[in-house]
Amino acid sequence: MKKLIYAAMVTALLGATSCVPTTNNNNKPNGKETEITDNTTDNNSKPDDKVQPAPDNNEGKDNKDDKSKKDDPKDDNSFKSAEGRFSINFPEPPAGPDKRTINTKAGTIENFQYVCSKSAKASYLVSYQDYPAGAITDANVEEKLKTLAESFMKNMGSKIDKSSSERLDGNKGLSFSGKRDNLVINMRNYFVGRRYYVIGTIAEESEISTKESNKFIDSFKIK
Repeated sequence: MKKLIYAAMVTALLGATSCVPTTNNNNKPNGKETEITDNTTDNNSKPDDKVQPAPDNNEGKDNKDDKSKKDDPKDDNSFKSAEGRFSINFPEPPAGPDKRTINTKAGTIENFQYVCSKSAKASYLVSYQDYPAGAITDANVEEKLKTLAESFMKNMGSKIDKSSSERLDGNKGLSFSGKRDNLVINMRNYFVGRRYYVIGTIAEESEISTKESNKFIDSFKIK
């Protein structure tokens, strides 16, 4: 299932409006339009730490969808990533970070993924990457969230059946879910400044219940 998730995430990234593959082959010694480098479990690779929060026009307003206002789930399995600047309650320590370096027209993007496989039919995941400066604005962030969600589901062989707007510490997000055969895909994405996060579960219904999946996703916190 890992390969399926990685392929869907990378293809979704390349399909986003601000990150189309470069077509200037003269700048590529290997002549490829898109270069993807796989450096799995590279714990020494750190993304840009100079990520600033996106402007929030709802600052100071009470927002019932803001996940930061929910009680923290109580769990002994809290996982913290200093480089990713997040914490979440995986059921057990995840594998990763697995790294993909992608050269696009908008610039080089490094994708980092943590995956916890409960079984061959059930995975918990967190993925993040930093977009080039100026690519994400308050005016286009909702469109980007929707485009990336739709592209991810399409590349998983599914489509969005349900979606809803989310907030986390004032940052905009989108919950989305769908099915592929016996797999239930339950995800949420956020932009925190130009950093893009995807959190969720992909599993057969008998492996991870909707309640368990939502509890995992709701435990995600940004630092």
